Amino acid sequence: MKIVIVGGGTAGWLAALMISKIRREHTVTVIESSKIGIIGAGEGSTGTLTNIVQNEMHDLGCNEQDFIKECDATIKLGIKHIGWNEDPNKFYYGPIDGSPTSYDSSDIAFLHALGYRDENLLHIITELGYKIHHNKNSFVEERGDHAYHFDAHKVGQYFKKVCDTVTHIDSEVDEVMLDSMTGYITALRLSNGNVESGDMFIDASGFNQVLMKAVGGHWLSYKNNLPVNSALPFLLPYDEDEKIEPVTNAWAQRNGWCWQIPTLNRRGCGYVFCDDFTTPEQAQDELEQTIGKKVDPIRLLKFESGRQQELWIKNCLSIGLCAAFAEPLEATSIHTTIVQLKNFVYGCIGRDVEQTCNPAQISQYNNTLGHLYDTLKDFLVAHYTCGRKDTPFWQYIDSGETMTPFVKDMHNMCKYRVPNQSMFNRQEGSAGWPLWSYVLAGTGKLSDYVCRKELDYNNDAFIADASYKQHIEQHDKKSKHLPDNTEYIRNSQ
Repeated sequence: MKIVIVGGGTAGWLAALMISKIRREHTVTVIESSKIGIIGAGEGSTGTLTNIVQNEMHDLGCNEQDFIKECDATIKLGIKHIGWNEDPNKFYYGPIDGSPTSYDSSDIAFLHALGYRDENLLHIITELGYKIHHNKNSFVEERGDHAYHFDAHKVGQYFKKVCDTVTHIDSEVDEVMLDSMTGYITALRLSNGNVESGDMFIDASGFNQVLMKAVGGHWLSYKNNLPVNSALPFLLPYDEDEKIEPVTNAWAQRNGWCWQIPTLNRRGCGYVFCDDFTTPEQAQDELEQTIGKKVDPIRLLKFESGRQQELWIKNCLSIGLCAAFAEPLEATSIHTTIVQLKNFVYGCIGRDVEQTCNPAQISQYNNTLGHLYDTLKDFLVAHYTCGRKDTPFWQYIDSGETMTPFVKDMHNMCKYRVPNQSMFNRQEGSAGWPLWSYVLAGTGKLSDYVCRKELDYNNDAFIADASYKQHIEQHDKKSKHLPDNTEYIRNSQ
């Protein structure tokens, strides 16, 4: 079977890498135009990318040291959410996917940290959070509990280099040719004058949706729940002696939020906002006043949060930004691309197109992965519904217009007791209780009063205090020998 991928970048070359290395019986061709740029000024990942780079699923030919060097990567241990609360000066740390944290409401150290301590100290009960707080680098331990920050332009090129058996064509697609009877894609007419045929096609063309538009794809909008629709990406050089933190900064602003991602030589930054409440010029001015520096945006990006109603149509599968984009918060784009590809490569590819593209399999795939994107939408909505009311944008969010039923249920639950793992989607790639717990606590929905009630009901307050102190002592002991993150990165150049 010949599999044709339209679009390179991170999504396209990840697809090429996984298919060519795991399903070697099939041939892979990537059609990528050098005339089309890559979106992003700096990007972060979750633990799913670490699994790829460390070849944990399969021998993909990657090397973590090479990846870090070639992609200007640094180590990411979590996300620092600043201002996502009624008090804009408060912050909380959110762990990355797969990191050790509290797993259910019986984690009494977590309950004690929230019930009897300042919320900003929650992070220190986890090993990774403790390292973040003390700016420690854990990479020297050679553990897989980290993620990465990197130059988004270089990641796709790294995976392209590793794809040593893949055919690469530098061209744009002028026409998608369909079978008049089945509606299947049969071939692509390219701008270089050639026609490229194939059996299975993968659309990694980003917001252009080159193939999905041809096969009747429909964009299911999330804008009623996630109203931000614009971004101003820019780069910031490090100040002399500035710390390089092992954490992404997600800093709530008057009309959205700002990301700050520390790569090797600079910060990749951007302001994500809703243009119903501010103009790009006003957003830039606000940002410059906030950070105290002039910025030079790379370009203005316009988007609509959402996903393909059907991620897979006939013999065409959408991935990356073409499949879904639920905005940059929580670094879900590469994460979900990998989850999609794992499901497709390990569970769906057959010996031929008939076996691969059978209707039952396509339907099941669409239901499963569509549900994943929808639950991640809930997770993102929970960040915004944080009680801020200081600007028209946040007043709109606070009015409940963007609320989803699941987030509403969680907020109501938190008035009476602490939620637990059983209430959350356990599908691979979804945000379970370990991630939700920090968002609900950090946004003020899970109160100290409710946590103390939970402990007092079970007579666990004394035990919780001892467990809390034990966590701190253990993490202090484990982290003491680790190098300072800033020093480690700069000395390893």
